[in-house]
Amino acid sequence: MSTTVRTPTPSLYATPDLESDELAGRLAEHLVAVALVRKAPDDPVPFAVWWRVTDALRASTEAHPATAVESVDAAIAALQGAVGGVLLTATEGFAVASADARRSLRHAQVLVARLVLGSAATSPTLLHVRLVRLRRALAAISVAERE
Repeated sequence: MSTTVRTPTPSLYATPDLESDELAGRLAEHLVAVALVRKAPDDPVPFAVWWRVTDALRASTEAHPATAVESVDAAIAALQGAVGGVLLTATEGFAVASADARRSLRHAQVLVARLVLGSAATSPTLLHVRLVRLRRALAAISVAERE
């Protein structure tokens, strides 16, 4: 019986330099723009709010959690303004356990991304619930980092 040692091959998607990273960022923005343009015409959430949501989602993946909370708050405020303030403004709810904070953040990010990339009309209430969930996860990670 012989043992085969496999050497890892470099990824085709690796970005070894800053120029490639910039290109990937511009491509991602273009793909998000295409997804937003393809949203349902009867979507009650305006295009400008969706851009705020994508900025918040990007901040949740790239920025410090405390900074990302501010971006999520801005998206929630934009959503509130777009629907005439009929949504609840409280962002409190069930706390995220510090042991599950990272997993909770990833799950919240996926849920928001599904709404961004989906082509069906999105209820403002559902978007609000998902943004609040993202905010709670970011706040939990921010608190855990301070401890």
